[in-house]
Amino acid sequence: MKLNRKIFAISLCTGLLATTMTFGQHKSKHYHKAAAKPRATVPAGITFTATQQVQIRKSFYFLYTLERKGEAHDIVQKDAVFNTIATERATRLQTALSNCTDAACLGEALEWTPDEIRRTGDEFVQLVSTNSDMTEMVQRLKVVNRYPVYDEENDTAYIRKVWGDIATGMNHIYEVYLQGERPRYAAIDSASLQPSDLPAVKTGLQHKMGGAFYRQSLQAALTALEVNGRDEATRYEPLYAGSNAAAFKSSRLIYWNAYKYSVILVPGAGPGKKGQSMDSVGVYRCKLAVEAYNNKLAPYIVVSGGHVHPYKTPFCEAVEMKKYLMSKLGIPDSAIIIEPHARHTTTNIRNTERLMFLFNMPAAKPGLIITDPMQSLMIEKMAPRFVKEIGYVPYKEMERVDDTTNRFLPDEKAWQEDPNDPLDP
Repeated sequence: MKLNRKIFAISLCTGLLATTMTFGQHKSKHYHKAAAKPRATVPAGITFTATQQVQIRKSFYFLYTLERKGEAHDIVQKDAVFNTIATERATRLQTALSNCTDAACLGEALEWTPDEIRRTGDEFVQLVSTNSDMTEMVQRLKVVNRYPVYDEENDTAYIRKVWGDIATGMNHIYEVYLQGERPRYAAIDSASLQPSDLPAVKTGLQHKMGGAFYRQSLQAALTALEVNGRDEATRYEPLYAGSNAAAFKSSRLIYWNAYKYSVILVPGAGPGKKGQSMDSVGVYRCKLAVEAYNNKLAPYIVVSGGHVHPYKTPFCEAVEMKKYLMSKLGIPDSAIIIEPHARHTTTNIRNTERLMFLFNMPAAKPGLIITDPMQSLMIEKMAPRFVKEIGYVPYKEMERVDDTTNRFLPDEKAWQEDPNDPLDP
């Protein structure tokens, strides 16, 4: 029987906050921040490091939910269909470990086949249809809002789509970071795996299967990212602490009616030159944003951009812009929020919306994007690119105010994970 979501949300209030991913600990519209639960122990066999757990929360939130010991976890772990599929996959991987002479061969063996994805999806549908604990798990996922694009689906369609995203995300990692396929933005996101890395890859895959059916496959995906040095998604977490601690603390004291906008977003402009920490375009955008801030349009400047250009740069666009705002333009620490993960203009906007919800900013108050005229015009017309690249439009409204300014109204769909971008899911 489908549970009433409002009643369910109240009953889960404390527990759900402990399970939110550390993009920061997302506070959905249903509850406020509460003390975190102690971390549950996981089954013997494969264990995940603290960094790996951050990646799991951000890229595979459904699996993170299952990893928390409870009724749904036990059902999945004991399920005969799942264990049959896991055994088939483990046998295939073991053969590959014995015979493969390159990482691409291992990646092919690890991929979830269409038949495996279908069979696994069918079994999740069967369990959700017949087991109240599994139904409750789906309701939990809907309340924490990690897959909001699917929220209007019935429970069985929802779980099939969520599982499809999980399998797609793993396959994407195998294809790009083991098989060497080109990602959408190959200049910044591609693999760096060398033939000499093969022993490290094999070592990372030689784990006892142990635990739930997905664990060996998940460990393989995490190993592929690690061997390639692609930990961008796990850096700077949690985003309500560290460089954002002062701003997060001050957010509780803001009188929001005094401001027309909640934030002033400055998208990063990564320098194309190796060794350069900040681009002149980024400087220009920061100066424009400070004018708006000094005119009291919003209480915060969000600087957005990760370790992007050039390939594997040690410099983070958001961090460097914050340094510039504080040291050169006199903006206080408590008025600057870093968003250090975005790799494209699409996720500059999506990730900033996540921070707006995290900081409990008024949902009806729009944000402001301040940038150069060329990017401002592009942003006005970006809806098709959003749909093409992340599958949905993450805002309710987008309007170009003038040559360098766009106004946007956030939408909770922004919490939807992107299975095709493990560096910024």
